[in-house]
Amino acid sequence: MKQKDDFFNQVYSIDQANNAYMIEVSLDSYTDIFSEWDPAPFKRRELDSDLQFYLENSADEIPTQHSIEVCFTLPPGTRDEAMEQEVRAGLANSLDFKIYLLKKEIKLINTRTFRYVLAGLGTLLVARLIAEPAEFNVVTSVLTEGLFIGGWVFLWEAVSLFFFSNRDLYYRYRTYKRLRGSEVIFSDAA
Repeated sequence: MKQKDDFFNQVYSIDQANNAYMIEVSLDSYTDIFSEWDPAPFKRRELDSDLQFYLENSADEIPTQHSIEVCFTLPPGTRDEAMEQEVRAGLANSLDFKIYLLKKEIKLINTRTFRYVLAGLGTLLVARLIAEPAEFNVVTSVLTEGLFIGGWVFLWEAVSLFFFSNRDLYYRYRTYKRLRGSEVIFSDAA
């Protein structure tokens, strides 16, 4: 573990004040943080896609037991405290919106998973009930086998959604929550 920490200490700086790994981003201006295609004020603006990708990957690289902070570096003499407050609010709103969308998607997948489990178990139950009293001829045999296969397909889809799709969404959700909880610092370039 010590060797791994040494690696992250080389790649990411540590803020000595709070012992957090710093995700450092160099900016030319505050507008670099947000999408140039979004004309909304900073408070409601979408993050720049390249910055979002960089923040997500950096947050994923740093082990979760360590705290993180985002440090934006600006050219000397260009800092504006009022603008920094707006940018912090805009960054928080953007991350909150992404978290909201992920929660919504997770809820939708959980609902679909539950429906697939019910459909699968119901189909298997019907197949089992039909299989017992029915005389086995070609039609009932094919119908019964089709219902059994359909039931197992529904159950497999539920398992697939729950264990594979949800896992990715929960992982992204945790990353956004981690970024949302991190401190945002502005500094002048040295």
